[in-house]
Amino acid sequence: PHHKMIVYRDIITGDEMLSDAFPLKQVVDEEGNPVEGLMYCDSRNIQAGGDNVDIGCGNSFGGGGEEEVDSTVETVNNVIHSFQYTETQVGGVADFKSWIKEYMNLVRTKLRESGKPKEEIQAFMGTAPGIAKFLLKRFNDLQFYLGPAFDPQSMVFSLYADGALTPSFYFIMGGFVQEKF
Repeated sequence: PHHKMIVYRDIITGDEMLSDAFPLKQVVDEEGNPVEGLMYCDSRNIQAGGDNVDIGCGNSFGGGGEEEVDSTVETVNNVIHSFQYTETQVGGVADFKSWIKEYMNLVRTKLRESGKPKEEIQAFMGTAPGIAKFLLKRFNDLQFYLGPAFDPQSMVFSLYADGALTPSFYFIMGGFVQEKF
């Protein structure tokens, strides 16, 4: 059976922000409670450019001596690279707070325009305080990214888990439309 791919499209920009090639996990707070509406995926560094993209299996475990270095190959983060995120800056906590408020309201408007049932929209708005609290608490460790449309009204976030070499990416799922291919 042909596996359908799921792509997550940003409801505000129409950008493709994620696909199910990157398994989503439920975000939990420090007490171990789920942060409803917030999901994350892990990322890692991959080799891109050159003739072949190493998707992580390759012959990284011994075999074949040192190959000559291909100067067109660079190490990139697989999530940033796949969806063309660009890192951006957010002034301070107050700016981020008002960004979240505006973002949630914008998503609510978009959901309404697309004819989503009122219950679904209320459920989304109900997740806003928990999502805001989780992200604000970690504001100093967050990195902020824009999608290809480069629209500051819409962002995704990354955080490094303890001891991790690559960040996890955090997504406010209510702002995404799922499309199956």
